[in-house]
Order: sequence, then structure tokens, then C-alpha cells
Amino acid sequence: MTLSNAEKQRRYRERHLGSGGEMEQLSVMVSIATKRNLERISSHYGCTMTGMIEILINERTSIVLSCLSEIEKHEFYGEIPVHMRQNAR
Repeated sequence: MTLSNAEKQRRYRERHLGSGGEMEQLSVMVSIATKRNLERISSHYGCTMTGMIEILINERTSIVLSCLSEIEKHEFYGEIPVHMRQNAR
């Protein structure tokens, strides 16, 4: 029996997004130019757009963390969002 696309998607979500899953879904709107750049850079590096987004975010996070003190790193990983912290600007 061949699975419908809807059933394939449901099973994929159960595996990756369900209980014990390793992913979360992200939905964003970006400009057309940004989307085209994402497509180009992903293709250039031979990865998916999801993979490229993960690479870019993780690289930028490493750069930010390398500039922070231990206290700032603790705040960075804290549960209180930056904009809600007492000393937020």
C-alpha cells in the first residue's frame, strides 16, 4: 500500500517533532531577496536550507559566546528573555 503525502508528513512529524523528538518547527517570513540568498548559499555549500540556517545560527552563537563573560554566558542561557531582564536597555 502506498502512503499518501499527508500520511508521510504525519509520520515524519511524529518521528521528529513528537515526544522525544529532536526538532521543533519554525515558521518565519523573510524577504524574497533573503530567501534567494539562503537558497544560493545552501546550494553553494551543498546542504539544505534548514542545515544552512542551523550552521549560520550556531556559528553566530559561538562568536557571541566567545565575547561574553561567565556571568553574561549564564544570562545568555538563562530562562529570562533578554528584553525582560532588569538591566535591559
